[in-house]
Amino acid sequence: MTKEAEIIQALQTAASLTPSLTVTQYQRWSRNRDAPTFLDILKVYGTWTSALKASGLLEPRRYESHDFIQALRLASIQGGKLTSSQYQQWAAGRNVPSLGDIITHFGSWSLAVKAVEHLEEEHFTVQPAKEKAEMVQALYEAYRVLTPFNAITYQKWAKQFHKPSVAKVSRRFGSWKRALYELGIQEVTDRKR
Repeated sequence: MTKEAEIIQALQTAASLTPSLTVTQYQRWSRNRDAPTFLDILKVYGTWTSALKASGLLEPRRYESHDFIQALRLASIQGGKLTSSQYQQWAAGRNVPSLGDIITHFGSWSLAVKAVEHLEEEHFTVQPAKEKAEMVQALYEAYRVLTPFNAITYQKWAKQFHKPSVAKVSRRFGSWKRALYELGIQEVTDRKR
């Protein structure tokens, strides 16, 4: 039997015991057997995914990248801290990517979690340029018409005219004072300018 044939047979046998074969599961299964090691598999196929594909164990991808991200976000929201065991429990009985699918797609569980955290961070900290332009315009407009000009008077004005709130401006610029500093606007607390 060739090395490739041995690997394929070993992978298929190990996979028959689990719905999705991971490296760790294979290593446990092969530990006390006369089977190719994980390193043998890498020498022949280069990657775990390539070996799974060659042995017919990797289904054609039926999930897109956004499906993985959405499943991980939902699991995090509905299940709390995002761990692999928590995800497995959450995913049971749902039509979502399996833990094995996620590990295969991202390369590891920790990389999957980092990808989702990075996207969440981007989503909550980066505002589109158009929104920033609207904030700048609103601040200059309010500065021209409000006396005194400060966070309190701006907030009332912004609510009345449906402009970005002080909180939104603060999130975008880091703080209310920093926004004013960057735009060269001075906060005026009394009626004089």
